[in-house]
Amino acid sequence: MQTKRTILYATCFAILLMGGCSKKTGSNNAEINEKKAVMATVKEVVEMEYTPVLNFTGTAEANKEVNLGSAIPGRVERINFPKGSFVSKGAVIAEMSDEMLIQAQIELEAIRKDFERISRLKEKGSVSVMDYDHIKAKFEASQTKVEMLKKNTSIIAPFGGVLVDIMVNEGENYSFVPSVSPDLKVKSGIATLMQLNPLKVKIEINEKELNAIRKGQTVEVIFDAYPGESVSGKIAHISPILSPLTRTSTVEVVIPNNGSKLKPGMFCRASIEMPAAKGIFVPINAIHRQQGTGEDFVYVVNTDNTVTRTRVTRGESQNELIRIPELDKSAVVVIDGKNKLEDGAKIEIVK
Repeated sequence: MQTKRTILYATCFAILLMGGCSKKTGSNNAEINEKKAVMATVKEVVEMEYTPVLNFTGTAEANKEVNLGSAIPGRVERINFPKGSFVSKGAVIAEMSDEMLIQAQIELEAIRKDFERISRLKEKGSVSVMDYDHIKAKFEASQTKVEMLKKNTSIIAPFGGVLVDIMVNEGENYSFVPSVSPDLKVKSGIATLMQLNPLKVKIEINEKELNAIRKGQTVEVIFDAYPGESVSGKIAHISPILSPLTRTSTVEVVIPNNGSKLKPGMFCRASIEMPAAKGIFVPINAIHRQQGTGEDFVYVVNTDNTVTRTRVTRGESQNELIRIPELDKSAVVVIDGKNKLEDGAKIEIVK
């Protein structure tokens, strides 16, 4: 009886042992199946010549802008142009009350007569040099006062432009009281004059790209309001300092605006062509976009037919090819089958 029990226990143990081995073997087979090479189509990268283009966004502004006013408070007697009209350089835009000017001119005339009389007496030696110098200084000061009042009685356009705003109407008293405009600029004055032809476009250029930018360089500008039209401009100014927050330099591009079709405040896109260079291009379908992110990758094939998942940035495109600066000219990339791959996976190349 004892012998039978021993045989039964031994048989059960053997069955359990075989079952465990069977499961382990099945697990190993699953791992082998998981590591089976993935069928993939590959392509060698292409080295090509291309024209690098730097792209930026910007906003149009008036080439020149000035708020015109008087250094002396007073009443606005007359405004000679309606808002929105073109004003030539040197034209009188507004006329201020001239009571102080008339008074100063009367004083000047009286001092002039005294000065002429003292000058004649000086020639005869009848007055001292001190008295002569005193009346001469008084006469010159009176002349300066009259000239200053003349400048502040007539508000003259310093350049040709469009009268875009009138802040003080005829008959109102003007005084220097700053205000904040909708674009958060401090402004004051009687009228605002802008030069709208040409226009100025401001773009921000990263410090890494500044070495490729120079004054006088051609810039192509496209406005969102006129998507099919490109306007050629020139770089007129490059800021000598960078913003400590953005590490960018403000660059001003001057563009023609014949017919005043373009308006200050319009959004635009600017592009600058660089000298021709050589770069590495891959088929566009070699790029894999990680789901839920904006990151791009390619799978680079190694000599042992494994792949390395490489993060890349997109450059210029030509004929269904796109430039990838992170690759060298000996690289081979996966173009089909990449959705089944992961970093380090083994592939079987399909010809």
